[in-house]
Amino acid sequence: MSSSKAALSLALALSLSLPATAAAAPVSGKGSVLTLEGDDAAKAAALTKALQTEFAARGVGGGRDMSLSELKMTMGCDEPPSPKCLADGGRTLGVDNMVYGTLAKSGSGFVVQLNLLDVAGANVKEAVTAEYPASAFEAGQVQATAKDLVGRVLGAEKTEEPTGPIAEPEPQPQPQPEKSKLVWGRYKDQPTWKKAGLAASASVAVLAFGASLGLFMAWRKPNGPVFKKMLQMAQDSYTMNDNPDDNVRYGEGEDICANARAPLGNGVTNAGVANQCTRGEQMAKATTGLLVVGGIALASTIAFTTLMFVHRESPTMAKLRKRGFNFGAAPTFTGGVMVGGGMNF
Repeated sequence: MSSSKAALSLALALSLSLPATAAAAPVSGKGSVLTLEGDDAAKAAALTKALQTEFAARGVGGGRDMSLSELKMTMGCDEPPSPKCLADGGRTLGVDNMVYGTLAKSGSGFVVQLNLLDVAGANVKEAVTAEYPASAFEAGQVQATAKDLVGRVLGAEKTEEPTGPIAEPEPQPQPQPEKSKLVWGRYKDQPTWKKAGLAASASVAVLAFGASLGLFMAWRKPNGPVFKKMLQMAQDSYTMNDNPDDNVRYGEGEDICANARAPLGNGVTNAGVANQCTRGEQMAKATTGLLVVGGIALASTIAFTTLMFVHRESPTMAKLRKRGFNFGAAPTFTGGVMVGGGMNF
């Protein structure tokens, strides 16, 4: 058996044979791992460095590095040093916890003795003694040895409970929009009020637009009969009598109506032309009013036309539509008729 395998076997045997702390008291705050005293300075230094790394990983670290020998000398501690004396040194270092111990030869191996000191209480919280083969302190094994020792002092590391995959919540069914009970299309038995409304609004629209067109054509410039008569009366004012007071200027750029209504004595320049102007103006206003009425009637006609094709679907037709019912017929080249249809089940 090789030396490395023998060392591993011995370490495992010792780990199983020596009691380990199952659940140590919780440790918090800054800590220092003092360099171990021992019979082999190189192995003690290597193990101390590995212990400092492992303790720091468990939350005991951050304090000043110092050897146990230096601390005892500095504080003037007796042999063996009392926890109170070492705790005074820990307060000087500004730490809450301190790890110290020894590495002593034992046959072909070594015995490691570690203490976890609570500085504030000046008492040893945990004390561990473990024996390892010499190979456990070589470069390839010392970190594992340190990890085993830290586990004995602080207890086994807590591991998170394995959790299975988180089940995604099942998607909630989305509420379907309620289908409208109204459908579009021609249908029998159309209500009388729809027919009457359509006929009335259409009639009003036709009459209003027709009347407004007629009034516009009568008054429009320059060929409307009402306007032409007004122009003729203005021209006649110069030739029909010898009184120049009733003459109405009608040339290009002249406002015939304003000229006819110009005040003269107790009246106007030409009452006949003025009355014809008033008639034309009334016809223009009536044209505008009829256009407004016609627009409203046209909008009503469109609304009633829409209502003629919107209706509630009968239960039978709704079921047929839901099933995709279709039916059709077509002539054939031989003179017959081909009939077909379909339905979804």
